[in-house]
Amino acid sequence: MPPIWPFNKKKQPLALEEEAPTPIVYRKTEDQGVDSGSTSQQQEDYKAALSFFGSGDTTVEKAPDQSQRYDGVVVSATPSDSTASPEEDPVEWVAHTDGYHYKKAADGSFDPVAHIRNADGTYEPYS
Repeated sequence: MPPIWPFNKKKQPLALEEEAPTPIVYRKTEDQGVDSGSTSQQQEDYKAALSFFGSGDTTVEKAPDQSQRYDGVVVSATPSDSTASPEEDPVEWVAHTDGYHYKKAADGSFDPVAHIRNADGTYEPYS
């Protein structure tokens, strides 16, 4: 007598008879369009959320173009640090996209301290 097989044979799953779902067909017609009421309601909801989360002003303005304020690489011969001696090489300032300026050393490394540029052209560490 052969030994008892501990595993069962694989049974075939029962097939269910289902009818295929009806396809949804979209057609563009002239009578169907964007409902102007829903659009104005969305605009009102947006302005209400803007005034709730913002400063209370409901006017929407385009953000200013930040590239107009980008200085690029600026070489300054007068460092703002009082500890630096005037005999040193001129400091190369690099404006980063985060809005701060960083000192670039002659070997290509950067000082990790972020600086801001004053209106008179001097730099001071951001605090």
